[in-house]
Amino acid sequence: MATYGCSSSFWTLEDIVKVMKLILDSWNSFKIPSKFEDRITNKFCAHLRTNKDRSKHFFSIEPQSYTLDDTGEVLGKIDLKFSGGYEENVYFSFECKRLRVHFPSGFDTLASKYVTDGMYRYFNDQYAQGLDKGGMLGYVMDGDITNAIEDVKKAIENRRSCLYMTANDTLRCSSLSSRQVKETLHKYGPNENLSYITFS
Repeated sequence: MATYGCSSSFWTLEDIVKVMKLILDSWNSFKIPSKFEDRITNKFCAHLRTNKDRSKHFFSIEPQSYTLDDTGEVLGKIDLKFSGGYEENVYFSFECKRLRVHFPSGFDTLASKYVTDGMYRYFNDQYAQGLDKGGMLGYVMDGDITNAIEDVKKAIENRRSCLYMTANDTLRCSSLSSRQVKETLHKYGPNENLSYITFS
C-alpha cells in the first residue's frame, strides 16, 4: 500500500502512523469476502470502523468518496478516505488495487496497473489535489507478499520519471518497521510528496 498524507497540520506523522497501524491490525482479522476490488474495499472499510478506537482515532473513514472541483465536476473517486476536522479538502487517502490475480485467461501481477491506474492519479489531481501525502493499498490475492513487493518495485522503477522520482530511487523501508509497508518519495509540487505502500 502506498500512502500519501496531507499538508494540513492535522495529518502529522503520528496521525498517519495511527492510520497505518489500524489498517495492519485490522487486516489480520479480516477475511477477504470477494474477488472484486470494490466489494473488498467496502467490507474492509466497515471492518476498520468496527476496530477504530474512538479514544485515539480522531478521524472518520469513508469508502468510494468522490473528489470535486470548485464547480462540482468529479475529479476522481477515492477508495478509502480518512478525514479529520472540518475542511473537506484535507484528508488522507488510499487507492486500493488487487495484485497477483489468477484470471480465467491466466495470471497477471497487475503491478503495472497498480502504478498507472493508481499512483499516477496522485499527480493529476484526481485523488489528492493540493496535498503532499497519500496512499496505495495492495490486495495480494494469492498471498505472496514478497513477490508482490518485487512486482510493484519493478513497475515503479520502470516509470520513475512519470512518478517524479530521482534516477535511482525506488521503494524504501518504512518507519513502521513492517515488511508489508514501503515508502516512496516524489519530487512534485511545493513539497516533496511521501507515499506509503502497503501490501496485504
